[in-house]
Amino acid sequence: MSVVLTSFRRLKRNALAFLFLLGVMHGSGAPAVADLFTVQEDDGNKVTIEARLAGEGQGVVALERTDGRIEVVPLGQILKRQPAPDPDPMTPAAVMERLAARFGRDKFRGHADSTYVIGLVLSEPLPKKYEAKAALMLKTGTDFMKLVEKEFLEFIDDVKVEIVKPRYPLVLLIFETDDDFIKYTEEESGGRGLSATNILGYYSGLTNHLVVRMSECSSFSTPLHEAIHQQVYNRGVLHRLSPAPAWFNEGIATGFEGGERINTGPLKVNARYARKAVLARNVNWDDVVADDRAFHGDVLAGEAYANAWSIHWFLLTRYRKQYIEYLQLLGQKQTLQKDDAQTRIDDFERVFGKRIGKLQSEFPQALEVAANKQKVSLEPAAAPGYLVTVSNLAEVGIAAARAGNGPMQAEGWMRNLSHLRPMSFHITVETDSGQYAEWFLPNVAPSKNKIPLGKQVAQKQMANSPGGPSSTFVIRVSAVVPDSESGQKWKRGQLPVPDFQQ
Repeated sequence: MSVVLTSFRRLKRNALAFLFLLGVMHGSGAPAVADLFTVQEDDGNKVTIEARLAGEGQGVVALERTDGRIEVVPLGQILKRQPAPDPDPMTPAAVMERLAARFGRDKFRGHADSTYVIGLVLSEPLPKKYEAKAALMLKTGTDFMKLVEKEFLEFIDDVKVEIVKPRYPLVLLIFETDDDFIKYTEEESGGRGLSATNILGYYSGLTNHLVVRMSECSSFSTPLHEAIHQQVYNRGVLHRLSPAPAWFNEGIATGFEGGERINTGPLKVNARYARKAVLARNVNWDDVVADDRAFHGDVLAGEAYANAWSIHWFLLTRYRKQYIEYLQLLGQKQTLQKDDAQTRIDDFERVFGKRIGKLQSEFPQALEVAANKQKVSLEPAAAPGYLVTVSNLAEVGIAAARAGNGPMQAEGWMRNLSHLRPMSFHITVETDSGQYAEWFLPNVAPSKNKIPLGKQVAQKQMANSPGGPSSTFVIRVSAVVPDSESGQKWKRGQLPVPDFQQ
């Protein structure tokens, strides 16, 4: 079995790169037929596997395995197909055991439910005294997933769309540190799409897993977004690896975002996305309806997501009948089917009865009316020179300013967002001219209390620093377990020197 898994991992990487190039990362519970497939692997070996045929097209086939993964295999490597009984899906307990073997039992903690599997991937083995906190986090994750399910089903009931029960256990993987999350994401994605450093969490239509950083589990805003994707694709609303447009995928998911509690929904104005949508200049509705490219690049993705929210909210609230018709149309699109830009535009404009640009021109007035009614402010929320960020198990707030022509001065606060244990933090404020200020906190316990970061002058030089006056800054955070090898190096004064990043 391990040989088959290793060989299929090679196939999956090749196919994953192919799918990223096509822009069809996300996926659904497609109607499938069970068979035995004889496959020739990359090294020439032949294996027979039990799988459901989820779809075929674009020179590949999608094979749905018993744990819910989809293996995408080049059509030429399918040597034989024999009808066979529908295989039983793996149980949550069996999926959890497979994950424990994948990540190592000393660095994995899991909880299996009737529908969900919650996995915690540790950066270092966990001392026994913190095991209770790990168990509590797993329970919190399970409760969260069930609450997302409840809110999603209420929305589906409202729009009256037919759904099915998930066939496979729904997996949530939480990575303790950003470094491990980034490493895993790069391995799974093959380096395609958004850079892993800019991804806070994601749902993969191939693995069927929801993957997040622990840093994002203080408010669960990012896990909420990704969990909606997982619900959409496992309840038959859309088919996995179908050509459902990214604007709809992201629009429905952003519609549920809104704060630390799941107390919002796609009918409400989301101030953060609404502000960005009004200010968007590089990406418009025509762009994201026609294709998904803007969602896959670090530069344009912010505006693309804002437009996705605005289109979804506007159509759901102002064109409800047509929205339901359009959703049903998307639900008919099959795994590995491909739509070109003109098909996407024609589908959209035929259902909604207006050109895309005309609908976008109606959005600002509708937004203003709804924002006033819901008492939502669309004014900028943060003052210039002040920045709050969540990164690597820390929430950090920094106020920075220059005195005359001198270097930038910065001060602020931080808190440890870990659900498990104390961490060592190295926090830097890095300017656009390549100077930085730093704070080293060797042992910070998890707490809701803010720890002051005293005033520092950004006068240390980053590697490859261009020099000159500074006007903007970013906050970067590194975190390690205090007793780890890196933690000990930091305590000896061997702190990392940041590289200047354009």
